[in-house]
Amino acid sequence: MSVLLSEPVQALVGINILLTLSLLFPFLAGVWSLGLPGFMATGAYVAAWCSLEAELPIPLALAAGAAAGALVSIPLGLMSLRIRGIYLAIATLAAAELIVLFFSHFKPTGGVMGLAGIPYVEGHWIALVAAAAFALCVWIYRTRLGKALFAVGSDPIVASCNGLHVPFLQMLALFLGGGLAGLAGGLFGHYYSFISPANFGFSRTVDILLFLVAGGLTPLGAAAGSAILTLVPQFIAGFETWAPALYAAVVIVIMAVLPQGLFPKNRVNGLFKRLQRVPTLDEPATQPLSPHNGAVT
Repeated sequence: MSVLLSEPVQALVGINILLTLSLLFPFLAGVWSLGLPGFMATGAYVAAWCSLEAELPIPLALAAGAAAGALVSIPLGLMSLRIRGIYLAIATLAAAELIVLFFSHFKPTGGVMGLAGIPYVEGHWIALVAAAAFALCVWIYRTRLGKALFAVGSDPIVASCNGLHVPFLQMLALFLGGGLAGLAGGLFGHYYSFISPANFGFSRTVDILLFLVAGGLTPLGAAAGSAILTLVPQFIAGFETWAPALYAAVVIVIMAVLPQGLFPKNRVNGLFKRLQRVPTLDEPATQPLSPHNGAVT
């Protein structure tokens, strides 16, 4: 319990949940983008600059970082209209590396030496922001927009024949993902008060992919996968340096037992249906017997 109440752990879990949610909607829509490090780096540097140079309040700086991450996703979204699958994944990964390389040579943000002195945000605020983002993603997932994104990812041709604007929905999914990644980057910079290009490497994308695969392509799966795999090394003292190996072992076990992750779409829908069937205190669990429903008079 002391681990869960630890502020660094709360901050780390909150940031990882935001990053995993940022991959959810693009993957649902069939946009296999690996541009997460670029979106996160853009949000982190823009939010840090707004706090340090523009002297904006931290909430406005974080909003600017989220907006910057979303805007950077637009060129990658236009790219996704022309290429698909593994080619899109490689192209977006290359674009993310270019963004990180830009900040490595951009002197106003410190270049490879990084940017220090960023105003501090407490860990519990990060946890609250992550909880709010999770609630928003659950709401989007259960609306017609979420169902449309799932339909586009399942079969874009059938979705297009049923009147869905496939390119727009894929662009929107990537835009939402870029905004969440930019917000996570801004929170990351304001919690650790320092950022450098080394914080946004390819290994972070691998970790977040593991979280999403283990949890499943739903908001609940994304949050559960990131929280569980982030907390596992924390509960095993002295094993933090073995986190990648622990992630791999847990994911292998989950994939062997639950190939679609802990909370795939069908399991989450079944859970919601069961919750909706639970009778309230004001109504009986079954209808009273009467001559009209087969009761013996």
